[in-house]
Amino acid sequence: MLPCLSRLATGIAASLVSGALIALASAPATAQPTSRTIRLVVPFAAGGPADVIARKIAERLGPQLDTVVVVDSRPGANGVIGVQAVSKAAADGSVLLFATSGMLTISPGLYKDLSYDPLRDLTPIARVVANGSALLVNKQVPASNIKDFVAYAAKSATPVAVGSAGTGNITHLYLELLKESTRANLVHVPYKGVAPALADVMGGQIAGVFVDLPAALPLLKAGNVKALGMVGDTRSPAAPDIPTIAEQGYPGGDGVSWFGILGPAGMPAPAVERVHAALTRVLSEPDVVKSLQDIGSVPSLNTPQDMRKLISEEQVRWAGLIKARNITVD
Repeated sequence: MLPCLSRLATGIAASLVSGALIALASAPATAQPTSRTIRLVVPFAAGGPADVIARKIAERLGPQLDTVVVVDSRPGANGVIGVQAVSKAAADGSVLLFATSGMLTISPGLYKDLSYDPLRDLTPIARVVANGSALLVNKQVPASNIKDFVAYAAKSATPVAVGSAGTGNITHLYLELLKESTRANLVHVPYKGVAPALADVMGGQIAGVFVDLPAALPLLKAGNVKALGMVGDTRSPAAPDIPTIAEQGYPGGDGVSWFGILGPAGMPAPAVERVHAALTRVLSEPDVVKSLQDIGSVPSLNTPQDMRKLISEEQVRWAGLIKARNITVD
């Protein structure tokens, strides 16, 4: 090769290498996709409110983490199967748990032989959404608010029946809080899930039941039931027309149910921070917020430290109520 051409080729090669290095250095870290799919374990059957919300979040979380987040349904044993699957997984962020507040805060005080300890066997990452719960009643019940319902119960010759999704379920504990604050003449009727309880509310076999908004809103929009009040200290943006029970003069019902994401115990702080940062971005997207509110959920992100504190405090609260009411399960 002629000397001038040799020098030219060498210069071009050096420029190409330099440009490639500059491009690599300036590329964002998130542009390098991870090689491992993330499994989001949901301890409930596909198609239910928890599954629907988990899938909405997983769909957007994947791109934020430059990978694919797959929802892995593991129903059964009141969430124990799902929790165990995550607690035994590698603590590298490749397996996460989508859990209800009840699994983390009520079950430890309800089941003496519970096979997991949420704060020992899991790593809190964030509470992601809050689900307001409303007291739904049959359309024929002569009440449009909690005060009317208390008066109706007072006139009843027998205690007014209010259902729940099962003994010790958060819907049962909401009823106990309502009885405590109103002193109303009510009796608890446990069911195996909220669906059969709702069926009996609409059929007139029982007067009412507490139901999370994702399940309540379709029935309210169809006019099949009516809502008398919301649990919580503020109205839900997903149902702003339903007043809280507290603002109607009966405080104490502020134990709002929620969903959170956790990893296995020992999950490294950088992995926790990476997932939390991605969730922060996902839950700040306007269309995500709207899609969640449309089904009755509200983004309610907190920090890993605050989530750990929340679980600990709610465990104490619910365990105290369970003990005071002598609530037991077989």
